[in-house]
Amino acid sequence: MPTPSEPGSLKRVLVADDDDAVCALLARVLRRIATVTAVADGEAALEAVRGGRFDAIVSDYALPGMDGLALVSAVRLENREPIPILMISGHGQEVGDARARAAGADVFLAKPFSLEQLRSALAKLLGAA
Repeated sequence: MPTPSEPGSLKRVLVADDDDAVCALLARVLRRIATVTAVADGEAALEAVRGGRFDAIVSDYALPGMDGLALVSAVRLENREPIPILMISGHGQEVGDARARAAGADVFLAKPFSLEQLRSALAKLLGAA
């Protein structure tokens, strides 16, 4: 199992999104501040968390199979060390934010959001801002 990130090294971020274009864009943008592992569904995301060490997770709300809410809940139940989680969604800000936070997400961004909003939110979760 990988060790936690060393001070000064890039953080490790897991991106879970089933839209290939969105996943590629998120990975490209986040690679500026983190090492990125990308997966396309909730089950793969949970397996990645079980098998590795991540400093943060960016998850879409609507994932095939295990959705983002179930993923967040499972991560919160299974991990002793809290992993900051940023959830993104096309659902409205108020409804999506309430549901995401109830499941255990730390931050919710409603689509459309700017890439700067994404970078800023993740940097705060990673303690870089």
